[in-house]
Amino acid sequence: MIRRTLKTRKAIKSKKIDKDIKLVIDYDSIDCEDTRGFYLSNKTTKTKLGIPMIGSFTDAEFDYFALDSEKSKFGNDICVCYFSKDSKFDTIDGIFNAVIYKDIELLKYYKSKYKDVNKFICMDFTIAGNYEFEDALHSIKMSTIVYLWMVFELNADVYPLMTYGNESTFSWCFEHIMKGSNVAVSLKGICDNDEARERFKKALQVLVDTRKPKCLIVYTVASLETSLELLDYAIKSNIKIIIRPNVLQIRNTGGHSYNG
Repeated sequence: MIRRTLKTRKAIKSKKIDKDIKLVIDYDSIDCEDTRGFYLSNKTTKTKLGIPMIGSFTDAEFDYFALDSEKSKFGNDICVCYFSKDSKFDTIDGIFNAVIYKDIELLKYYKSKYKDVNKFICMDFTIAGNYEFEDALHSIKMSTIVYLWMVFELNADVYPLMTYGNESTFSWCFEHIMKGSNVAVSLKGICDNDEARERFKKALQVLVDTRKPKCLIVYTVASLETSLELLDYAIKSNIKIIIRPNVLQIRNTGGHSYNG
């Protein structure tokens, strides 16, 4: 059975769409046959695999990571992220479908929801280690489409996410991140798994060597010592590291920030 975030059109209206919300993009002028988000992806160059190039170059200044479900914490001093199961945010009424099908009512709902937010981490569509190449590629393309919508419709600063699968993806999975960009990194689910730790370290080395990030914006639920150990290659490469608290980190460690 399909899970829905907003069960009916009646439910959508109850979600408090701000009557003053105006959409920036002229959706009526877009080809109705465009269900691939070309109206967004054609605004930037693409990799050889057709993934839109994305990047963030402004200084990352915020105090807290808020999950998409923590709406009560939304404000200018937070960064919204999507580190939960895809079924929580990638539903039939999720942002991706709203964007590619140009659902005006849903788009107004999401713009209303995020009206007090101007920083996001790129939406984290899962890439499992056993995904076929086409599935992994599609997940990254989806995240870049939502990224571009947030940039052009919300005028937000969105941080590309270090997303990878098994080691066979390392040769292409970071090519869409512009060189010198800020890059978001999640350590959730990595610290207590030896195989995941080693794969992360190898992926991080590829990211640092090929994309030369301005800084790493790190989401972690582990201690500062454990987190910095995993980030050792970036630190030794003189990459700036920014860590901010989140609800699980506070629950697990009491919470900590780090600039280094």
